Amino acid sequence: MSSPVPVYKLQAFPRHEPNALFYMTRLEKLVQEFKGIDKPHSHTFYLVMWIIKGSGTHTIDFKTYAIAPHQLYFLTPGQVHSWQLSADVEGFNLFFEANFFRSRFPNRLFQYPFFHSHQHQPLLEVASSAALFQDLFRYAWQEYDSQQPNRPEVFLSFVHLILETANRLYTERQTETDTNLFDRIRQYEELLEQQFLTVREVASYAEQMHLTPNYLNAICKKVLGKTASQLLHERLVIEAQRLLTHTAQSVKEIGFRLGFEDPSYFVRFFKKHTHQTPAEFRQSAA
Repeated sequence: MSSPVPVYKLQAFPRHEPNALFYMTRLEKLVQEFKGIDKPHSHTFYLVMWIIKGSGTHTIDFKTYAIAPHQLYFLTPGQVHSWQLSADVEGFNLFFEANFFRSRFPNRLFQYPFFHSHQHQPLLEVASSAALFQDLFRYAWQEYDSQQPNRPEVFLSFVHLILETANRLYTERQTETDTNLFDRIRQYEELLEQQFLTVREVASYAEQMHLTPNYLNAICKKVLGKTASQLLHERLVIEAQRLLTHTAQSVKEIGFRLGFEDPSYFVRFFKKHTHQTPAEFRQSAA
């Protein structure tokens, strides 16, 4: 039977300072010290992972990526991930609470395409800028480890530099689409993340965004090639997969938790989007 997926707070990690809103560690040290960190888990904080060397796989919300040098991974609070890393892996893990970043940049986190998105890949390959990111992470690590005056302020500056540099590369690789349309997609995804369990009508989201449902649909199709309803349904499916994999709740209980009062309708909905029944998916994920 599935066991609940652990949800880690910053305080769970070795040598974490009691009141700090940020944490940094060498990846190889984390793997060595934190038993079970390779198993499926989620966090209450944001994570940026920099791979220097090594191989393996990194699974984030049921999508698996091949690990290679000069990769950046970005995780949002609540996302479930696990990994299988080679013995020679090296890198850095940088964690921070939302309030740490928002203290200086109140709205910026939701503007990064690699956070809070099930439509944008949480991975950035940066081979062409590897030396730059290596320097940024090395300087951030020195600052984290130094205990110098105003350390939180300086460390936040490094976090900001890393995210803004990554954002430039990430957006350069996007298609030539109006940035205002991307902003609308991000706004829609933010609303979905907050309300997908209770609000099932695209028209309700469009109204909150001061758009017509047809225009919201047109934006989604132009930017992502999907309808607004598809984005809503994909978010529901991800949550269903998380619950089927990481809880012992019955299919009926999960369907009810996701707002499906009719269990048979939940089974049909899930099968339509995954080509498996919930029971078949649970068995294959075991």
